[in-house]
Amino acid sequence: MFFVVSGSYIIYLFGLGCLITNPLLPKNDKQPPLMEKIPLILTSGFLVNHLILLLVQSLTFSLFIGGAISGCSLLWFFMRLEKEFIFDHHKDWLPLVAIAFILLLYYFTILYDPLWEWDPRSIWFLHSKMIWSAGSLNLEAGWNHPSIQWSHVDYPKLIPALAAQLSHILGYWNEYAPKFSLFLILIPAIFWIFSFYSRRFSFLFLVLVFPFGLKNYLLNGWMDGYIAFYSAISVLLLGRYLKERRSIDLISALSCLALLSNIKNEGILIGLVVTVSIVITGILSNTFKLSEFKKYFSLYRVGWLAVIVTPCILWSVFYKYKWHLVNDLQIGTTEAFFRMSNRFSDGISFPLILKETFFHDESAVWLAFTIFLVSIIWLTISKRYIISWVPALITAIIYYCCLLIIYLMTPSDLIWHLNTSAPRTMLTISSCMIAGTFFILKELEDSLIVGTYNKDSHPGEDAG
Repeated sequence: MFFVVSGSYIIYLFGLGCLITNPLLPKNDKQPPLMEKIPLILTSGFLVNHLILLLVQSLTFSLFIGGAISGCSLLWFFMRLEKEFIFDHHKDWLPLVAIAFILLLYYFTILYDPLWEWDPRSIWFLHSKMIWSAGSLNLEAGWNHPSIQWSHVDYPKLIPALAAQLSHILGYWNEYAPKFSLFLILIPAIFWIFSFYSRRFSFLFLVLVFPFGLKNYLLNGWMDGYIAFYSAISVLLLGRYLKERRSIDLISALSCLALLSNIKNEGILIGLVVTVSIVITGILSNTFKLSEFKKYFSLYRVGWLAVIVTPCILWSVFYKYKWHLVNDLQIGTTEAFFRMSNRFSDGISFPLILKETFFHDESAVWLAFTIFLVSIIWLTISKRYIISWVPALITAIIYYCCLLIIYLMTPSDLIWHLNTSAPRTMLTISSCMIAGTFFILKELEDSLIVGTYNKDSHPGEDAG
């Protein structure tokens, strides 16, 4: 029963994504490959489904409306299947086999263990159970009840909502089935990583870090692994866009950022930081022109963008204000600025934050930074110049500075806050650095290939 329901739920979400995604993409010979189309459709499906639930609030009603829309969309899709997906039978099928293997591995591993770690059980999946119990996302779920204010009730609800919908369809709640929502969110990420497939060391490096390097954080239900994963994918897609200028990469990056903003509050900050980083990159490199954006963002694409950003606005602005859901960090208050000033000037707190975030044994930031630095020095020596890695570096630097400010402002005990969160929050920094390193390694590989080709083409030149 579970396998049938879970498989049908994926198809349902795919149908919702087809509704708004297919008209975005170029047709015929310029159509993007399967590896890039599927994750964009699924991510859009997550966001459309969440938008419907936020608007109607009822689980039953949202599934009824979503099912009707998805059914019509899927019917239209299958009628045009040959036109929508162009299959190249001569193409390397190894990436699809690897994707299937990795997804099956994660499917069984995620669902093998019940919920047991504190954050997943007491925040994300507690919220999911509250939605499931009430049959709705509205106040009847108990968001403003004093007894659960410790559970960060202001956090975005996309993943809890997916888990609640699935359990609602199944008709029961347990400690295993809701974790299928983690697997759902993982599917587009794996496809996007393999859209960078090549038989080179740079891709091997990428796939060993994503998803295998983040394995523990993708299995245990903590959202930090997914935040880091999608942050890296967004800067990877933007880096490829800067090099190849394909609209699919820009659109996919925007959908990643929209998804991030509905996973955790940090996702909103990352979305803003990545946007700033791409603007800075464009200004510094003089690569962006207004006419280029006008070409990419037609009226329909502006409408699509409005649809995918609306869930974040609805929850983080409208519902949180209406229901008086307050973040426990108290950012923006007078007390927070006083704490930041005092900690910055006491001569102890700021060095401690730097030590626990950058130089901590469990933090991979210093290692990722070292690998990046060595790669960039090698690139400079090789006299190869690219800008694909720049958004990743700018994102990592700005986001790290933002986290330093947050730690300076925290109302919690600083040592406790650092010990319980720093290794997790730094995952995004190191992941962005790794994404930037990928582009550098890829460029270095190209230079080595060109150098080898030139030597083979002119074997007598050295002797002259």
